[in-house]
Amino acid sequence: MNVLFSFVAVFANILILYALYKASSLHSSSKAMLCSLALSDLAVGAIVQPLFVAYRWAHINGNLSKLCTAGIVSHIEGSHFSAVSFLTMTAISLDRLLALLLRLRYHSIVTLKRVFILLLLIWIGGGLWASLWITNQWIYALISIVLIPICFLISLFLYIKIYLCLRRQVVQLGTHTQPSPSQIRYRKSVISMFYLFCAFTLTYLPYLSHKILVGILGWRTSMSTLFSFGLTFVYGNSSLNPIIYCWRRTEVKLLVIGILGAAKAAIWSASNNLMQALTKRVEDLPT
Repeated sequence: MNVLFSFVAVFANILILYALYKASSLHSSSKAMLCSLALSDLAVGAIVQPLFVAYRWAHINGNLSKLCTAGIVSHIEGSHFSAVSFLTMTAISLDRLLALLLRLRYHSIVTLKRVFILLLLIWIGGGLWASLWITNQWIYALISIVLIPICFLISLFLYIKIYLCLRRQVVQLGTHTQPSPSQIRYRKSVISMFYLFCAFTLTYLPYLSHKILVGILGWRTSMSTLFSFGLTFVYGNSSLNPIIYCWRRTEVKLLVIGILGAAKAAIWSASNNLMQALTKRVEDLPT
């Protein structure tokens, strides 16, 4: 399953990164956050999941040297990129609330430079937290148990706040007032990000449950299955996110369809040229 998730995550997130680069309707700061999320998902598919597969394979075959190397690197990098993902998700939910509350001041306050600094701190902070797995696993586990629920609760609170603000606007304007195109785009973007948040919540629950059980009962051999199951769900989220992008973002979906169509045409043309060349070679052979 991880092999399949790895392939989908790499292929889909490369498409999403290119589509986000080409997309013109997104604000630069929002685009930077989505690119950070897609980049961390790409890293999970390209680096972490192959190492996790190698770790499980070495565990089955009893290869201790490869087991230790693959296990350590996959766990550290997996923790790093996963931390980047859920911290970026929290930043995105805050960004959507600020876009609603600040209105015309949003573009002057939420600048690309400030977002870039925030994302840089997120990537550095995620790496420092992941490195604690080597130096102090107790603090690493404690931060995991505390930080993940806090990020999810903050995001949930922010989305509830957005919903209440939008509902109040509808009541003030009246049901017969048609929303403007910018309001429609904003609501669609909020719903899209909320779907991403729901996907994160569902995929992180098994891993968080494992962490809580280990914190209460201590590590037991019987928990290794839950551990692998939880990591598979966490890593599988990197394959789910780009599907939600394409499903909910019309411009991104159209760009991805265009890229796939162009790739299909190029492959079809190359295969036809190859078949013609082979046919000509066969015809030129002496009978």
